[in-house]
Amino acid sequence: CLPTTPAGVTTYTPTLADVGPVTVFELSNPPPPSSAGGVAYIRNYTVVNPAPPTFTVAACAGGAALVTLTNPVYGSYTVQVNGGASQPLTSPQQVPIVPGGANTFVVTGNPGSSCPQSATQTLTLPVAQVPNLSLLTRTGTAPSGGAARFDFGPVLAGFTYVLEVENPAGPGTYAPVAGATLTPTTGNSATASLPAAQGRYRLLCTDACGNNLPSNSLATVGLAGTASNARNSLTFLPFDPAAVTLYTLTRSPGNLTLQLPGSTTGYDDTSGQCGTTYTYRLVATMAGGQSFSNTLSLAAQSTTPPLAPLTVASFDLQNRVVVTVTPGTGPTFGPGGQVLLSRQGGGGAVTFAPLRTGPAGLPRRTLRDSLLTGLPTVAPCYAAVVRDTCGNTSAPSPASCPALLTVTTTDPEGLTAQLSWSAFQGPGSPAAPVAYRVLTLAADGTVLATSAPLTGLTYLDPAPPADRQVLRYRVEASGGGLPAGTVSYSNVGTLTRQPRLVMPTAFTPNGDGLNDVLELKGRYLQNFVFIIVDRNGQEVFRATDRTQTWDGTTQGRPPVNGAYVWRLDLTGEDHRPTRQTGTITVLK
Repeated sequence: CLPTTPAGVTTYTPTLADVGPVTVFELSNPPPPSSAGGVAYIRNYTVVNPAPPTFTVAACAGGAALVTLTNPVYGSYTVQVNGGASQPLTSPQQVPIVPGGANTFVVTGNPGSSCPQSATQTLTLPVAQVPNLSLLTRTGTAPSGGAARFDFGPVLAGFTYVLEVENPAGPGTYAPVAGATLTPTTGNSATASLPAAQGRYRLLCTDACGNNLPSNSLATVGLAGTASNARNSLTFLPFDPAAVTLYTLTRSPGNLTLQLPGSTTGYDDTSGQCGTTYTYRLVATMAGGQSFSNTLSLAAQSTTPPLAPLTVASFDLQNRVVVTVTPGTGPTFGPGGQVLLSRQGGGGAVTFAPLRTGPAGLPRRTLRDSLLTGLPTVAPCYAAVVRDTCGNTSAPSPASCPALLTVTTTDPEGLTAQLSWSAFQGPGSPAAPVAYRVLTLAADGTVLATSAPLTGLTYLDPAPPADRQVLRYRVEASGGGLPAGTVSYSNVGTLTRQPRLVMPTAFTPNGDGLNDVLELKGRYLQNFVFIIVDRNGQEVFRATDRTQTWDGTTQGRPPVNGAYVWRLDLTGEDHRPTRQTGTITVLK
């Protein structure tokens, strides 16, 4: 006892500093009158800190979880899951759980006294899943041993993932890939990249209980090739040919996509354009995923000239010749090539500046012949050649000569129109027949009438539009070797008719219902001013429209007998001025 401890009941309360073994010693005093020594009492205790236990819970395969103590200070522990029976806990220890649901874990520490301590955690643990290696992609150009990227999913927290490669000497056995680390992406996906990859790979998932869940395996695929005359030869290099069920070969430009059997060993591409660099990629479909090869770029080579193009010459509505050149084969010209156009016949011989086919190839090239001034007297003819980027030049296209139209009249008043034109020459001429149609046009080019198909080179219009001073015609040619739906137009031929005002010599504004008003009659009376003046030179009537009439009055005063002078000033549809004059007599 402490020297200062008085006799009686003593209370001792340990502090944190006393945690651990504690010995209590008590020496009793002998009752008087004895002078002998007292009795010593000794008892040993263990002072503990009454803290609740701490523990972790990790998901395992097979509907289990692993419970691990992190501060094992008590003599024994028990664990209870979802209100079930308590069981002794030997850390770490597997316990059954409800997979995918919320589970409640209660861990109790027993210090050997009446003061047990408990801790509770309610957790929803991830369900262990077999990962999927969905993509293996070579990211470089090397057909073997180049850099690669791996795409996995799902990759879940609480599990350990290791990228493994198959041992070439022991099929079916795998070893971790040194230096491979997983990078999380969106969702539960992840990727891994290697500077060099060759072989068969898988992702191994290991849970906290030591269970292994291997993914499917994917093998690398390589693509090699060479360029020769008009042929790019590709060789498929799968690490495991037997694992491939389907190949998909892509090529750009051109958006070529081919599906080939898994037993295919190569492919010859003969559809490329000379001088064009094509990029190929091979995708091998395997169980569970796809393996992408390296990219392979080959420049197409050829000593074979392109096919002769198709040339079509046609007049537009402004009587300018527009020449369109399209490829002899394929939807587009080869990229980087040239189209060389020349003209013969009407307008003289001309070689035009080259037309580029563009970096990606174009479906057509069009030229408006700005060197042709005025309408020629002989139809011009055009031909073209194509030169590819390898320097090969095609044969000239068949010449294309648009029809040249003339329009005349067979009567002084222009009440009929006689058309004649030169023969259209197309790529199939003269063997392929040509069909013509005559189009009657408005001033803005709108088609007013279309004739029946013709095979000859003349046409008589017996009844042209009576309300149009200028008659406009155009000949449409089809056939002659032109593709279906393609036509060539002639120039716009015109016939200008003379405007004319027909006036009486007199009229009688006396109210008898006969010849009481002066009406303007004639042909093509538009854009005009009509004036009548009296003998003093004073204007008595003005009209700018054929519907306006004169009743003989002057500023509301009754008609006055006598002779009057009239004048018509008109601007025709051909923009030429016309003037007519005369006299009119008023008789009441």
